[in-house]
Amino acid sequence: MSRRSATRFWVFILATIAVLAVFPLYSRFKTMAAPIAPGVHLAGVDLSHLKDPEEIREQLAPPLAEPLGVRFRDRILILRPEDVGFRPDVEATIAAATRYLDGPEFVDIALREAIGLPQQVRNVPLYFTVDEAKVRAWLEEQARRMDYAPIPARARSIDLTPDTAETADATPAASEDSAADSTTLDVITEDRTGPDVDWAWIAGEPGFRIDVEGSIPRVVAGLASTRERMVDLSLIVTPPPVASLDDLAGALELFLTGFPGIGAFYVEDLTTGATAQVNSDVAFSGMSTLKIALVTSLMDALPNGVSGDEPRTRQLGELADRALGESNNYAANLLIDALGDGDRAAGLRRFNTFVRELGLTNTYMQSGYDAAAQLAVLPTAANQRTDIQTEPDNNIQTTAADLGRMLAALYHCTQGEGLLLELRPTTLTPDECRTVLFYMTHDEFREMLWGGLPTPDEQWILHKHGFSAWHHSDAALVWGPTGPYVVTMFLYRPGWLDWATSNAAFKEASRLVWRFFEFRQEQGQPVAGEPLVLTPPPAYVKIVEYAPSRANPEGE
Repeated sequence: MSRRSATRFWVFILATIAVLAVFPLYSRFKTMAAPIAPGVHLAGVDLSHLKDPEEIREQLAPPLAEPLGVRFRDRILILRPEDVGFRPDVEATIAAATRYLDGPEFVDIALREAIGLPQQVRNVPLYFTVDEAKVRAWLEEQARRMDYAPIPARARSIDLTPDTAETADATPAASEDSAADSTTLDVITEDRTGPDVDWAWIAGEPGFRIDVEGSIPRVVAGLASTRERMVDLSLIVTPPPVASLDDLAGALELFLTGFPGIGAFYVEDLTTGATAQVNSDVAFSGMSTLKIALVTSLMDALPNGVSGDEPRTRQLGELADRALGESNNYAANLLIDALGDGDRAAGLRRFNTFVRELGLTNTYMQSGYDAAAQLAVLPTAANQRTDIQTEPDNNIQTTAADLGRMLAALYHCTQGEGLLLELRPTTLTPDECRTVLFYMTHDEFREMLWGGLPTPDEQWILHKHGFSAWHHSDAALVWGPTGPYVVTMFLYRPGWLDWATSNAAFKEASRLVWRFFEFRQEQGQPVAGEPLVLTPPPAYVKIVEYAPSRANPEGE
C-alpha cells in the first residue's frame, strides 16, 4: 500500500469513528428539539420551548380567535374571524415546522446550539382556511357604509357684529314703480356700513372608498397574525373637485334660508362663462333694474346711438343717463316713447321684441313706469310657475337670469363679441355698449351689492338698483379677483320689504360672491387683465358732478 493510500484510509477511518461518535448526540438532540426546532417560529411566535402539541395549540389558537381591527382612515371596524369562516390549522402548521428537523438546515441549527451561536429565525406561516367570498362580502358591506365622495368647497360665515353693536334706524325704501310724477324715488338713508357677516371659503376634501380587491389580502394576513391585530384597508382616494360656480350656488341657496322671504341670484363668471343660479327663473318685478335693457334697446334703435351732436340725440343721451344714473322713471318713459317715435305702445312693442330676440323670454313691459292701472299679466314660463310666487308687477317683469344675461351680453359687446353683436351686427357697436355701462357708473348709490364689497370705494363696480314695496333688486358688473363677473339679485317679502333687512342681505351676499372669486384666485384661476375703461360718448354733457369711483375715476 502506498503512503498516499494509507493516509486516505486512516482519514476515512477517523471520520467514520467521529460520525459514529457524534450520531448518538445528533439523534438525541433531534429528539429533544422535536416538534419545533430552536429558532423556528410558528406564525411569528417562538414556541420552540413547548414540546406538547396541545400546549402549542393552547398558546397559538387564542390570539387568532381575537377580533381583528380594520382601519378605515380614523375609523376602526371590527371583524370577528368566525364571521368570515377563518379557522387556523395548528396541526398542519406544526407538521410544516418538522421539515427543519432534517437536512442541512437542522445541521446548522444543531451546530449553532452546540457552540452557543444565536439561532437564525425561521418562520413557518400559519396554515388556515378562510372563506374569501365572505371576506369580500364583508368588505363590500363596509364600503356601502363607509365610502364617501369628495367634499366640495364650502363657505363659512364670520360674524362681524360687535357685542355692543346697536341696530340703527333705517328709512324704508319708497316704491319706484307706484308713485306718480317723481323724477327720483330712491329716498334711502345711506348708512355706508359694511355687512354684518363676512365669509371664508374652505377648500374641498378628498373622497375615500374601500379598494375591496386590494384589501382582501390585507385582511386575510391580519386574521392570520398573532401579533398585530390591526390592519389598514387599501383605499382609493378621489381628489376634491376644484371650486366651481356650483359650489357658489349651493352657498347662496343656503344663505337664502336665513332670509324671511324669497330671493333669487344669477352670477356669471365672464371669463369662463360658468354660472351660479338660485331661483333665477322666478318672476320678479322689473323695477329700475330693467332700465339696463331699455337703454340698450334705445342704442339698438338709434342709427349711431347717442354719439351725434344734434339736439335730439343729446336729449336722448341725457334721458338715458338720468334713467340709469338717477333711476328717473319719467326719463325712462320718454325713452319708451322715443322707441315708438312718440307712440308709447309702439315703443313697448319694440322693447318687448328686442328682449325676446335676445332670448330674455321672461322679460316684458306693458305700460312703462309709474302706471296707474294694473294690466292683466302677460303669461311667461316664470310667472306661470306654481311652486314659487312673488307677486310680481303685471306691468314690468323680469328674472334674475334674464337681467344677468343682459348685463353679461353688454360686457361681451364691449369686447367686440357675444350675443348682442351676433344678433345686431349692423345696429349695435362696442362703443354703444360701453356708453350704456358708462351711464351705469352714475348710479352712485353705494349700498346693496356695492356696499358689500370688501373695500367699496376701491373696487371696480357699476350697478343698477331697483325698489318696489315688496321687491328690491340690484344688478352689478364687478371686476373681481379673477376678472369680471355679473351678479343680479332679487328679494321679495310679502307685504313690505324693510330696508334694513334688504340691505344687509344684499351686502352679505355680495361679500360671499367676492370671497368666492378671491378663493378661486388662491386656487390658481388667473386674473383676466385690467378692468374695463369707460369713457363718455361724443357730445356728452355732464348732468351733475359725480364722485370718482374705480369704474369712473374722473367722475365724468
